[in-house]
Amino acid sequence: MLKRLFTFKNIIFLILVVALLSILPKIVNILLLFFAAYVIACALNPYVLKMQKFMSRNLASIIAVLCSCVAIFALFIPILIMTYKEVSNFLYNLPTKIVALLNYLNATTVFGKKLSDLLSINNIFTSKSNLAGSLVNQSWNFTMGIFEVAVIAVALMMIVYYLLVDKDYLRKKFLEFFPQDIKLKASQILSTISRKVGGYVGAQLISMVAVGLMTTVFLALLGIDYSLLLGLITGILDIVPLVGPAIAIGIILLVAYPFGIIKAVLIIALFLLVQQLSNYIVRPIVFGKYMKLHPLMIFLALFLAQQFLGFWGIILSPAIAATVGVLVDELYLNPINAKSEVEENE
Repeated sequence: MLKRLFTFKNIIFLILVVALLSILPKIVNILLLFFAAYVIACALNPYVLKMQKFMSRNLASIIAVLCSCVAIFALFIPILIMTYKEVSNFLYNLPTKIVALLNYLNATTVFGKKLSDLLSINNIFTSKSNLAGSLVNQSWNFTMGIFEVAVIAVALMMIVYYLLVDKDYLRKKFLEFFPQDIKLKASQILSTISRKVGGYVGAQLISMVAVGLMTTVFLALLGIDYSLLLGLITGILDIVPLVGPAIAIGIILLVAYPFGIIKAVLIIALFLLVQQLSNYIVRPIVFGKYMKLHPLMIFLALFLAQQFLGFWGIILSPAIAATVGVLVDELYLNPINAKSEVEENE
């Protein structure tokens, strides 16, 4: 028995597994980059299949990747043009708004103590005596950050292209890792995962647009400045579950607090209404259609991703949850339930 377990092949396999687990924390960002590329490739693959009827897969993949890049620019450039004036005014008035907020916190007391002391606001803003100087000192890091983002974006698109053009080859190589008797099952599981994570992209875009539009309309009705810009920010931040909306409402209140406490309460109430409409109407429809995930599953994936995978893990957590959910269903739940049904029928 022991001789069959401790074969040369099994020992080499065990060493490789241990080595992989030891370096896993160091390559998690690389794995997330490839997973993000896989999600995008799954979303683009149906369009590649349609174009493949009229051209080669290579050309269809190039067109799909280029069109997705153009679509992103086509989506954001008009928005940036429309919001340019609002962005300029917002940045110009931001220092004044921060000073006014500090004065308000210094002048407001709760149970005999200033709000600024309770929140330690002064410590935050006195750590640097010259805000402009601080921004200049950080300009190099900001420039390098932009360069790194550009490099990652190019690398991401290249990976997406190769995943699309060599889809059949990569699928065949992946299935070679499985014994012959379970190749068909592995292929079916892979197809289900691809369909669900591909649907995540479209579902997330629809959800972001809906949240951004609702926020813009509600803020405009309340007469809040920069409503279009704030709606855009809220829609973009909606891609990060829980954390994104919390940041968005903080930015909105920073802009809207001079309008008084009543409008601030109305903004919070309407923002919560937007989130409820998104969580219980928009998301169940779009995510339920494409991914069929329970909200608790998404929350669990979010907390685990935040703990172990960082910021990009949080963004990809619904797609990760969909992948894990398919594996649990196909490898564990469906087999034991099928076995129970057979035993009941007997």
